[in-house]
Amino acid sequence: MRNEPSKEELESILMEMDEFSTVDNINEIARSVKWGLEISNIYLDINTDQNKKTIEHAYYARYFKTSDASDHSDTNIEGYGTWYELTEQ
Repeated sequence: MRNEPSKEELESILMEMDEFSTVDNINEIARSVKWGLEISNIYLDINTDQNKKTIEHAYYARYFKTSDASDHSDTNIEGYGTWYELTEQ
């Protein structure tokens, strides 16, 4: 992007990503590159200027709710259903 997106534009982008990042689609990507496991996290970076060292908007969605990738119980599966904003700490 060349300009700072509005809140509505960011929400629209995240809605489009939400539609694309289904468990089936992400698993198909993993299969196509012959990974044997679920993709734990997916990341979306939106850069609004020419400086590639800074990312103005960064988000992620995760498959597991916790860091325990061996726990495949329903209570630990998020399935990329929520996008979280990454903030600098």
